[in-house]
Amino acid sequence: MGRTLSAFALGVTALAAAVLVDTAPAYAATEQLRLDFDATPTGQVEPGPWTSGCFADVATPGDSGCIAVGGTGSISRITRPNGTGSSPALAFPAVGSAIVQVPNAANLNPGTQDFTISALVKVTSAQVTEGANLIQKGLFADPAQWKLQLDGGKPGCRIKGTRGPDTVELLATATTSIADQGWKFVQCKRRGDLLTVHVDNVQVADKDKATMDITSTAKVTIGAKGTGLSNNDQFRGALDNAILSIG
Repeated sequence: MGRTLSAFALGVTALAAAVLVDTAPAYAATEQLRLDFDATPTGQVEPGPWTSGCFADVATPGDSGCIAVGGTGSISRITRPNGTGSSPALAFPAVGSAIVQVPNAANLNPGTQDFTISALVKVTSAQVTEGANLIQKGLFADPAQWKLQLDGGKPGCRIKGTRGPDTVELLATATTSIADQGWKFVQCKRRGDLLTVHVDNVQVADKDKATMDITSTAKVTIGAKGTGLSNNDQFRGALDNAILSIG
């Protein structure tokens, strides 16, 4: 029995370490966007705060995500655990607004294909807000949208698009907050007709009827819907490895 328990404990430890080290999707897909935020944004110095500058897109060389802010908002450098060491990450503002935005491109639209949106996030109870958008392409009222969010500290995924002549939408949300739990690996996945939300590779929510064409001309924004100072769904916590994979 002691031997079995030791093996189990080792397995749990290994899984926790793997979640923080490797955030690639475990299925046959192509990364269309990967912002790992490891490098200093262009024209800036560590550790911030930054109100401008761009991060390279690792998945698509030549593309980038650039900082935009509103009011007193800024983005700063923090670190997170990564195996036995640490890895650079981003802290979003406690006040004001700040995002990293990526220009629209056709490869960022899943259309009718399977896809995964993922990020490593950390949030405290004091940072939890009613609306907190992690990664999105498109706004609520737009004809199409994909979005990974953390409203009320609960991971969720919203998609909107067309099915035949109709505009349809779907929202899957976890029932439990991840506030005050350290770094968490959060994912939104569409596989066929099923939309699911995962935390540390464990499914925490699902909804069916996910089949739809999700195509828009919107930018991708990370950290909020934009740089507005009201109704902006600003994320106030920390984030790393913003990834979109399609296929």
